[in-house]
Amino acid sequence: MSERRRAISRTLIGAVTLSGLSTVLFFIWNTGLARTSATSDVIVDAEAAGPLSFAFIGLMTFVAIIFFTGTDHDEGQQAKPTGAPPGSLRLFTRDPLIVVTSIGPLFGLCFSLAALLWHTFASVPGAPGTVWGDFTNSPLPFVVLCAAAIASTNFGLAMAGVTVAARNRTGPALWLVAGNVILGIGAGALFAWLSFANTVISAAITIPLAAVSAAALLGARRMAVSSAGEEKLSARARRRGPTPPPYDALDRDESVWLKIGNSSPRGAEFLLVTPSRLVHTRPTASGSTEIIDEAAPNQVVGASTRVDRGHATAVVQLRARPAFRLHGTDPGEAAEFARRLTVLARSGILPD
Repeated sequence: MSERRRAISRTLIGAVTLSGLSTVLFFIWNTGLARTSATSDVIVDAEAAGPLSFAFIGLMTFVAIIFFTGTDHDEGQQAKPTGAPPGSLRLFTRDPLIVVTSIGPLFGLCFSLAALLWHTFASVPGAPGTVWGDFTNSPLPFVVLCAAAIASTNFGLAMAGVTVAARNRTGPALWLVAGNVILGIGAGALFAWLSFANTVISAAITIPLAAVSAAALLGARRMAVSSAGEEKLSARARRRGPTPPPYDALDRDESVWLKIGNSSPRGAEFLLVTPSRLVHTRPTASGSTEIIDEAAPNQVVGASTRVDRGHATAVVQLRARPAFRLHGTDPGEAAEFARRLTVLARSGILPD
């Protein structure tokens, strides 16, 4: 399975899981016997089941970034803590664009399908002419809720993207994270209101809002990607003292796990494996080193060698992109490089 499909599958699983959880909550509230807390005698009226479930959708979609938390392992073991939510750096700067833009539609579709089920069994189906009241009588309320969920998800993700862009300024980044949570609560309140709102008026608001949110998300992702590129350039500019080729192509303090070079007449090319990337380099006329291409660790499938007339070609297979090839290497060195890189790619452990 490609990295793109794996990421989209992860998003779909998250959307289905949350819509399932919201369905469980709806049916609990729909009984008219649910209490506000374990020690309270206050009963949640069945009439509130629809609005409360809508509020849950608003909150969950706006703070959707928390369901993509994890380790930004593409940044390597030497990655420093930042103000951005864990995992968001990879989502905005490493994962394909389709992964980020598919989150909103998948969440919107799953929650809207769940709401169809809720309305079918609702004890109090709501007033006619409202989004909740017309949910099984017309396709327009389905579209309204789906568009609203897309807009909420995209705006929440856009804030997370801005947080990624400001991640090295920990104070502002943490304030953005806190703001995301507060606005998520506000989104929940707006979704509760949406359940009572006129269907036609709601459609006139939410559908254009979904389009605006998509533009905001794309802009935030561009900011995050741009900040990542500027950070890499500034790290190279801060390098202390002269560094010999090919290590001058790397960032400061970036360690090399594996290396192989060739005997090219124009100067040796190298494949360098660091905790954060695979780099293909070559020398320049000025004597420095330039990067021909690079790949993230999660794109590496494995490596192999091809021997012809006493010279070997080291081949690194990558997911969803052409392989890296280094011609004219020593056969023994190439075989050892391929073995260790393959083990590293499959197990995450650098062999001896």
